[in-house]
Amino acid sequence: MKTERSGWITVIDLLIYAILAGMVLYAMLRPLHYTLQISAVAVSAVIASFLIWTGRRSGREPENGAEAISKVILIDEYGERIKEWFIKGEVSVLIGKNSHRGEVDIDLSDCEYASLVSQEHAVLNRVGSDWFIEDADSESGTGIRKAGRSDTKRLAAEEPERIGSGDMIFIANTRLLVK
Repeated sequence: MKTERSGWITVIDLLIYAILAGMVLYAMLRPLHYTLQISAVAVSAVIASFLIWTGRRSGREPENGAEAISKVILIDEYGERIKEWFIKGEVSVLIGKNSHRGEVDIDLSDCEYASLVSQEHAVLNRVGSDWFIEDADSESGTGIRKAGRSDTKRLAAEEPERIGSGDMIFIANTRLLVK
C-alpha cells in the first residue's frame, strides 16, 4: 500500500517543476549564452532527479506495516464490530469521553465501561509512518496487545508505545482494534 501524499505537497512539487521548466526555457531563448543554457539544464536535471528520488523513497511501504493503519474499531466481548473511527491522514487522535470541557476524537462515553474511561484517557500520535499510543495519565490505565500475541502490556503514563495493524488497545475494559 503506497502512502498517499498530501495535496499541498503535490502542488508544491508541481510549482517546483514549473519553475525548473521556466528556467530552462528562459536559458534556451537567450541567444549566445551557451554557458547559461548548459548550467540551467544541468541544475534543473539535478533538482528534478533529486525530487523524483526523494518522492519514491517517501512512498515506500514501512517494514512494520504501521502505515497500513486507517481506522480504530470498537469491539464487543464476542469480537463483533460496534463502531469505527477512520484515522487515516490524522496526526493525533485523542481517546476518551466528550464533556462540557471539550471533545475527543474517539468518544467512548456510550460504551459499556464508560464509567472507567477518563475524559482524556489516551492519545494516538503518528510520527512519519509510525503510530504510537500513550496513556494520558488515566485512572484505570491503557493496555496494548500486539497482533499475534496473547500477553497484554499496561502502558506507563506518557510513555509512547509503537502500534501496528492488528494490535488491540484496551481502554479500561473497552477493546479497540487497530486496522
